[in-house]
Amino acid sequence: MTWLEELGVRDFLAHHSTLRIIQLSDDFVELEGTYELYAQFENGQIIDDVIDLKIVIPSRYPNDVPTVYETSNKFPRTPDFHTYKDGSLCLTSEVRLRMACFDNSKFEGFFASIVEPCLFSIAYKVKFGSAPFGELEHGEDGLIDDYEKLFGVKGKEPVMLTLKALGFRYRDANKLRCPCNCGLRLGRCSLRFRLKPMRRLIKRRWYREHLTNNFTPIPKKEAPVKFRKKTLGRKYVGE
Repeated sequence: MTWLEELGVRDFLAHHSTLRIIQLSDDFVELEGTYELYAQFENGQIIDDVIDLKIVIPSRYPNDVPTVYETSNKFPRTPDFHTYKDGSLCLTSEVRLRMACFDNSKFEGFFASIVEPCLFSIAYKVKFGSAPFGELEHGEDGLIDDYEKLFGVKGKEPVMLTLKALGFRYRDANKLRCPCNCGLRLGRCSLRFRLKPMRRLIKRRWYREHLTNNFTPIPKKEAPVKFRKKTLGRKYVGE
């Protein structure tokens, strides 16, 4: 199929001969095989292992995201090791993952920039008890931490406001208060240039659904109760 060449899947397999195609359709290609992990870190620690992988690459990559499974059961199936119960890996946060797809038109680039660091990080934590590159917290807190760096804002509310803006049409988003708290509208703040590639690569609807499905609403602040002295005519009560 021509899309295998367009996505560089055959070139990827030529460089990773221990992986092979086991299923192929118009919608996806499924690879299986072994992958050798070897690295020596700055602290002298060494990772030297072989793991079994299953990789599902959609034919609509980079619009659809690949899924990677660790099938040798060497990674604990818990959030602490970024591995789901079915063996699929939590590679990174959703927005960063989708941007990586578009930054790497060939699958080999995506594998090198996203999948390999994830594999080494989990394998290192399994062996030595900690992650070598640092790691995100799980769930909403982890997304906030990562999106603060990605968007250049600080705090849950600014992150959510940024996602909200990315879910709007460009001209409508520009009328919103800028999430960076500069006091300007987004259309007059330089943050709009940082968000421009994210807006171009990912559809507005995806941002709206991502915000709804992954973030709890921020409780509205109650207005302070105002007290007034009761008056009777021109005199205060009790005078």
